[in-house]
Amino acid sequence: MLAWLAAHEFMLIGIIWMVVLGPAVGNYACSVVYRLPRGKTPFERHPYCGHCNADLKPIDLFPIGSWLSTRGKCRYCAGAIPGIYTVIEIACGLIFITYFLHFSISESFLLATAYAVFVVILAAIHWQQGWVSASIYSYAFACVALLRVLHEHTIYPTIQGGFIMLLLMLLLNQTSKTRTLSPFEKPWIWWFVLLGALVPLVQWKLLLPVFILKFLLPKEARVILYATAALALPLFI
Repeated sequence: MLAWLAAHEFMLIGIIWMVVLGPAVGNYACSVVYRLPRGKTPFERHPYCGHCNADLKPIDLFPIGSWLSTRGKCRYCAGAIPGIYTVIEIACGLIFITYFLHFSISESFLLATAYAVFVVILAAIHWQQGWVSASIYSYAFACVALLRVLHEHTIYPTIQGGFIMLLLMLLLNQTSKTRTLSPFEKPWIWWFVLLGALVPLVQWKLLLPVFILKFLLPKEARVILYATAALALPLFI
């Protein structure tokens, strides 16, 4: 047993750090998810309750634990705290652990986790508000581009993949029966462009299940599909 612990010391210490860092980053991401759609930034003010406006204390900011200890309610006004914020913290914890085990501590890990956190924020805002944040999307796309440049030493395939996917989605949109929105206002198009930039052209077969499920799943569940695909695909390419 001691020999096994000694042999896997780096991995075990790394996992412990990821268990701490992941939810902590997720806790900060929750602030972005709440404030960005309201025209605010995470730097404007100390975290506060969206119901009673009370400043939150350190005991209220402990990832996952604070939400569980108050049963999903504000400690000061008993206002309901949406469970999606705890889901974000858990998701970021799982992302940090999984990506650490896959990439170890490296440039790829830093870029992949940054990209994944932006995807989680993007998905949460899409889930709550029904639109894709241009700024968060740009950060996620930039991380994808840097990640592929790190491995392929050129940015051309990323731009090519995103552009080709955009053209394909615009052509597909022409067959759509819903024309009330501009194509560029439809979130699913931008999710597929991001996936197209992430996945090399020769591996676009990985996107087929996502494309098929888009038409089979209820509209409300599609954002989960897009986010899951965007987070899982870096582990396979």
